[in-house]
Amino acid sequence: MGDFRSEGIARLLRSNQCDSSDDGSGDVVFAMFLEPHEPPPGSKPTLVDKAVTFAVNTFQPSPVMCHVELVVPCRLGSQEPVNFATYIGQTSDWQRERDNNEAYYLVNNAGKWRAVPVFGKQAAREVRSVCSKSVGVQYSLLRYLTASWPLRSISGFMPDSLQSPAHCATLTSRVLRKSIGACRRHPSSWYGPSSLYAELSQDLKDQQISPETTLMTEETAAAVDAILRSKDDDVRLLDDVVCMDAIRALTLKAAAAEGFGDTTSQKLTQHQLATALFRWSVLRAPQTTSCRDLGY
Repeated sequence: MGDFRSEGIARLLRSNQCDSSDDGSGDVVFAMFLEPHEPPPGSKPTLVDKAVTFAVNTFQPSPVMCHVELVVPCRLGSQEPVNFATYIGQTSDWQRERDNNEAYYLVNNAGKWRAVPVFGKQAAREVRSVCSKSVGVQYSLLRYLTASWPLRSISGFMPDSLQSPAHCATLTSRVLRKSIGACRRHPSSWYGPSSLYAELSQDLKDQQISPETTLMTEETAAAVDAILRSKDDDVRLLDDVVCMDAIRALTLKAAAAEGFGDTTSQKLTQHQLATALFRWSVLRAPQTTSCRDLGY
């Protein structure tokens, strides 16, 4: 997979090319990790919620992550969903409800997300296909036991078909493994959100993306500023071309920080990338656009 990820990074850097062999959705997807934090005012966590929170905070390595899901870029102008997740008490699915997404991603958990890019040949198309085949997976608390260090030795005996029960990290690692060959070090049931974050971050670090790749044109810098700092109504007016230009630049910044930055810059760039991805995915108004318009 190293060659595929390197090719994905190279594609981010290329311009004025349009590869007719894929659908234009790109060679990168994003694992979105949620940091632990107090629930929003007025919420009432159940006993199950509290038990899971205790487990993920107690039995995982640092930095602790309490949840993970995927953002899978779509073709420019497409109305395909891009947020794929599973939550306690629900089955896995694409998250299509705009109001729910806005509340969850941009209000209740705002500023608590980290995005880690995951590269692979035609990654978005391949991951999307596996996600769609993984809709309806039952949520499994049992998989948290096999993701904790006392019971990891039996994780390889757990069923791992596309429809096998899973919690968030099991599902994410399974999808990435079966689509683009990532997360091969351990069985899917071995991973919790924190251990998955550590592995994907190390994979990104191993790419050694040079900070020189993060230099931006004035136009791109303006796009980054707009997607990160403009009012929601103004972001809704941005088309996919502008948003993906900004996301591409922030992806390279996060990748370079992982290879050459300190923990502060790594956290900052991952937060910025996550903010941009969710503002784009939740607020976007799809328009018809070709890959030529993006500059590929």
